[in-house]
Amino acid sequence: MLIGPRLVLLGIWFLTVADGSDCPVQCKCLRLTDGTLRVDCSSRDLKDFPSLPEDTAELYLQGNLLTQVPAGAFDNLISLKKLNLSSNPLHCDCRIWYLVMWLSDGDMEDVSEKKCVHPAPLCGKAVRQLTHITACSRRTRRCSDFLLHDAFLFALLSLLFCLMILCWKTSQMINFKIKVTDKDIELRTRPTPKIRVPKRRTVSYVKTY
Repeated sequence: MLIGPRLVLLGIWFLTVADGSDCPVQCKCLRLTDGTLRVDCSSRDLKDFPSLPEDTAELYLQGNLLTQVPAGAFDNLISLKKLNLSSNPLHCDCRIWYLVMWLSDGDMEDVSEKKCVHPAPLCGKAVRQLTHITACSRRTRRCSDFLLHDAFLFALLSLLFCLMILCWKTSQMINFKIKVTDKDIELRTRPTPKIRVPKRRTVSYVKTY
């Protein structure tokens, strides 16, 4: 008699622990009271960042092999409030800038301190303190970049401008000359001869008897 209720409870537990296809295969998901998700991907030897449900509110990724957080990984997670990335070999180069900006802008509870492992000069430094890599987000363009990306465009515009100037000057230099001879004037001024039409003669015949 207790098999039925137990199966119902087991089904409810399964629905709360695993959120269907939205939950990453490597992780465990738990539906919280407010309808959001707690996603636990800790200690899974993950090397790639998992694809997360949009209603993720708590994310636990500690104890993995993650070196980077890809740009845009948290853009759709508007409910995310907790994040744990401790014990991951984070590589703090320009690619870590997305995580730095997201941690500084987001209203999130700091569950754990995220520290760099590579490169060696930054080993043990907190990700939030990486203010010196702000240049990564606004790279100054070098002369080589200018030559590669913009020189062709400026050369093309300069060529078009020169062609326009050349066409304008050529149109100013063109003179039309019309040669009129005396014979042409004489032909134009000579009156047109009148053609006389012969009058029709009427012949009368006298009949004699």
